[in-house]
Amino acid sequence: MRLDLPWEGHDSPINRGSHLRKGEEVTMRYVGIDLGTTNSTISVAHLDQDGKHITPVTLDITQLDESGSNISLEKTLPSALFVDEQDQPYIGRYARKMAHFYPQNVIREAKRYMGEEVSWPINEKKYRPETVSSYILKAMKMQAEQYYMGEPVDSVVITVPANFNFQQDKATRVAAELAGFAKDKIHTIPEPTAALLDFLNEEKKLHPDSRKIQFHGQSKNLMVFDLGGGTCDVSILQVKENATGDLDIQELSISQYMELGGLDFDRLVAKYLLEKLCLETGYTIQTLQREFRSEFPQIRESLLSIAEKFKIHFASQINHKLIMQQTDYYENKEQFDQLTFRYTLTSPEKLATIFTMTKKEYDQIVEPLLYAQLSSSVNIEEPILNALSQAKKGEMKKEEIDAVFLVGGMTFYPAVQERIYELFDKRLKPIRSVNPMYAVSRGAAVYHDMVANKREEAATKIGVKNTIQNNVFIRVFKSDSVALLEKGTSLPYERLIEDEFFVTGPHKTVYGMKLDLFTAEDPKSPITKNLKSASITFKEPVEVGAPLILQVKCNEERDVSVKAWLKGKESEVIDVNVGSHVWEQEEKEFHIKNLDKIKFDS
Repeated sequence: MRLDLPWEGHDSPINRGSHLRKGEEVTMRYVGIDLGTTNSTISVAHLDQDGKHITPVTLDITQLDESGSNISLEKTLPSALFVDEQDQPYIGRYARKMAHFYPQNVIREAKRYMGEEVSWPINEKKYRPETVSSYILKAMKMQAEQYYMGEPVDSVVITVPANFNFQQDKATRVAAELAGFAKDKIHTIPEPTAALLDFLNEEKKLHPDSRKIQFHGQSKNLMVFDLGGGTCDVSILQVKENATGDLDIQELSISQYMELGGLDFDRLVAKYLLEKLCLETGYTIQTLQREFRSEFPQIRESLLSIAEKFKIHFASQINHKLIMQQTDYYENKEQFDQLTFRYTLTSPEKLATIFTMTKKEYDQIVEPLLYAQLSSSVNIEEPILNALSQAKKGEMKKEEIDAVFLVGGMTFYPAVQERIYELFDKRLKPIRSVNPMYAVSRGAAVYHDMVANKREEAATKIGVKNTIQNNVFIRVFKSDSVALLEKGTSLPYERLIEDEFFVTGPHKTVYGMKLDLFTAEDPKSPITKNLKSASITFKEPVEVGAPLILQVKCNEERDVSVKAWLKGKESEVIDVNVGSHVWEQEEKEFHIKNLDKIKFDS
């Protein structure tokens, strides 16, 4: 797919198109959304008057503050949903705060469950990961429409982890459709690719001598390390510059899906604070839970909040000093070890405690998330090493990586940067995004403009070539598993699977059948992850044992579709449900109606 990216020109943005008049079509707007595990952002893209330069702008998002009494405008929207006793939905900061008081009515981290058959009951209503995400997306859609003076916005690019499987990707599209975006105008792009697009967009505005990466007509292997609030995503992308200055981006490798982010750092520190609280007050964790049973959820949330404050304080203070001193962190890290921060737990009053911590103490607490040898679970080394070992062209060595690019809020923390610097034998100093919290949505907005407008007058063109992100296999009764999708395959992709499947069932004839899906590095690997089963529904009874043919398609944006037909009956094509949730009409209607009740005032 060849996409045009206009690099050069002035940097004052303008709104394309005039205000929508009655009877006119919706004016095309270029919107990118980073739907995060803990925080989400939205950006829009504008073209300069000379038609040469795309400028992304991250929007302020209207939301209630933590008190619920005042309106707040912030560029990040906490990905939290609170539903009160009257089914009134709230999103953002106020919703996140309500977890302290009504944890059973607050849903967070829904992104970690995308594509799974799970739900949370509130007031006897079911809230699925797709529906929770639709409330977040609806709020940001409303923000974009407000920015464009009331014009409707029905098209969007939403970013997803590069290693999301196709069912997780489909669930994200469903959430966007529920939020009111047009089904055929919903696009997705891998988060690392979006962040890199934002970086390259900003790089090309600079004089060639000032750019952080010099291509000189050659290709570079760039590792994008994305550590956000809830997921850790590592991609290796080859960026090639041809003789005319055009760029091609080709995916070489994508790490396995890993649930690791800033939230996990906060939880580890909060666990330490809880132990310290018990030591200071004379309780054990068990006696504390017994005596403060009703307040314990609030205590836990308060400790998580304090842990986050320690992290933010240390990172911002160090960054400020480095800027003022114009020094490098890696050569001067020891001077920050004794940086100290204090914060008081005020409620319950009986447990009031002043927590004091140094930056060195904080780093020691989170070491298991930074070093594989100290970890019994997840850590930031694993996805980096996995991306290198599972490259499309074969295992890559660290020496083959020309630059490491950091994105995601947690990469703002110096110890994360330092650990990556060490992993590459101190050969490469990681490049930080200018906008680590907003780079993904900014890049998505730029991509949206690129998809919609292929301009011959663009100063530079860029091609983005995605690949299939992970293997998906179908279990076959008494036979070897069959690959539905193969990791690393260039897109678009189409395959006809013949002579592999037969209709199965408990009786002589059946009206439908299921296909068991799973993902793994190898079909015979002992480590597999089961996906939701695909289902085929026949229009009339079919004999068990009848040969079945499958047609698999995956477009350039990784949207997968599967069709099936009985051998010899090619005209009777059946759309295969590849694991999408089958909605009850009442359930869907409730959420569509309730989405319009999202509240921004007290």
